Amino acid sequence: MDLQLTNGVRAHIQTTSKFKTVLIEYKFRTKYEPEIATKRTLLKNIMVTNSKKYPSQKALDNQMSWLYGASLSASTQRYGTEHVLSFRLKVINDRFIGGYDNLLEEGFAFLQEVIFNPNIEDAAFHQPTFDREKINLENYFNSLEDDKGRFATIKLNEALFEGTDQAYLGMGSETFLPNISSQSLYTTYQEMIADNAIDIYVSGDVDSERIEKAIMQQPFSTRTVTSNNKFVTLTPRSEAAHIDYVSDISQGKLLFGFKSPAYYGEAEYYTGMVFNGLFGGFPHSKLFQNVREKESLAYSASSYLDYIRGVMIVSTGIAFEKKDQAEAIVLKQLVDMQKGDFEDYLIAQTKDMLINQYKQNDDNQSAALSKIYSNNLLAGRTISDEEWLSGIERVKREDIIELANQMALQIIFFLKGEDDKDA
Repeated sequence: MDLQLTNGVRAHIQTTSKFKTVLIEYKFRTKYEPEIATKRTLLKNIMVTNSKKYPSQKALDNQMSWLYGASLSASTQRYGTEHVLSFRLKVINDRFIGGYDNLLEEGFAFLQEVIFNPNIEDAAFHQPTFDREKINLENYFNSLEDDKGRFATIKLNEALFEGTDQAYLGMGSETFLPNISSQSLYTTYQEMIADNAIDIYVSGDVDSERIEKAIMQQPFSTRTVTSNNKFVTLTPRSEAAHIDYVSDISQGKLLFGFKSPAYYGEAEYYTGMVFNGLFGGFPHSKLFQNVREKESLAYSASSYLDYIRGVMIVSTGIAFEKKDQAEAIVLKQLVDMQKGDFEDYLIAQTKDMLINQYKQNDDNQSAALSKIYSNNLLAGRTISDEEWLSGIERVKREDIIELANQMALQIIFFLKGEDDKDA
């Protein structure tokens, strides 16, 4: 059930008896800009810490305890050219609580307090909270290099999208933190509340009229929302670049960045999923079996397709001295895919695994809502289970080969140790 509350504010109610909890999500969407994204990341960290009514973390936690152990969280995510800040509250369905039948309404009231009544003093966020969370976020940014696999992916992304906003993380960058004050962050908050597109998602075994009544009591104002293309097109290089980066690391990270034709909801989307499963997405894939198992050239080897920004990332963890061998055999696996050198039974196995994953996601309340949101935001419509399953089943060998031949190598990135000068 969908509701248009006012211009730019919609609600989506998924009535399901699958879960004993009710999940409520508020999603605030705006254009992705790295500086604004940094502010919004800090903003969500602060807003789930306290509010005006619950001015401390302890007070907030105590209230969630009274709500029968409700859980509150917030996250930010980039969807191509768009940035989404989500607030999420999960409460037990009050039909399972004897003699207590308004927990849903109290949950909405609590979330309304967190979102619309933050801990503001003199047109600024509560200074001690702001100072603490700003330091925490700075420390988090500084810790990113500790996870070498993720750090290598970050550096590869910077190179792939050099000179564009997409070179930054979805959560922004530490370079913008020094200029953020509690006053400027409050301005960002006001802009979010007044201008962002808002989608409210509710999942649970609850009467939709009851949910609608609770939602209608929220203080929403009309806003102008423009429909932008969410997808990103990578500007291709005339030839692949080789980039080495030195870090304090004991195991090399060899990554490959490709321009991909597969985008969410389009015909190549389904082909891309089957291709990726065969190439590097599953344990039976070429990368895993040949690079990691057969040749023992890598501790890890996998591939990932970004269906919003049109790229494929191949990641391997290797010994420094095996860089050239690993590079050659990884690229050979793609050539083999382009030639159709893969068995039909592996295509069927890949499809079965994709379908099983898809069905398992529906058993996770948050993942099920995320699927609906992605469909609405990126495809502009609901993609039914039947349509999705049919899209996977229709993928043919020829489709996989054609897509493999459209994968264009852009960058080979090697994260190596400080002592590995010749690699």
